[in-house]
Amino acid sequence: MQEVISQIRSEDASHLKPFIGNYTVAQPEVKGLEPPILSENKKSRARMGVNHPQLVGMLCPVKHVNAYHTDPKKVQEQLQNGEIRMNAGAWPALAYPGDPPGIDFDVEDIQEGLLRGHLLKCICFYFFYFCYFV
Repeated sequence: MQEVISQIRSEDASHLKPFIGNYTVAQPEVKGLEPPILSENKKSRARMGVNHPQLVGMLCPVKHVNAYHTDPKKVQEQLQNGEIRMNAGAWPALAYPGDPPGIDFDVEDIQEGLLRGHLLKCICFYFFYFCYFV
């Protein structure tokens, strides 16, 4: 049973790959990711996650998002070398709404806006609509 569940999850995620570059930005028709992510290009995949100048801001733990917007290069370096830890207890900025994600995060009320980020909405829409109804 677990093997079948893993296979289905893998198939769903592989269908999402070509669209993820468009889903990560709030207004892809205005401005997309720079540099773009191309799922079939290994060189562009190497610049994903904390190695990508825009994605790092989305993956940054939300309590550090203001520092990221003040000095993006410094925070990116701290994330890459582990000074700022990314673990299960640190919600990424992408989990919160805003443009850029997490910009309106309230330290006093961490549940306000949690799981309402643009990327999460797009991914949920994709899985519930495209994967099952198309």
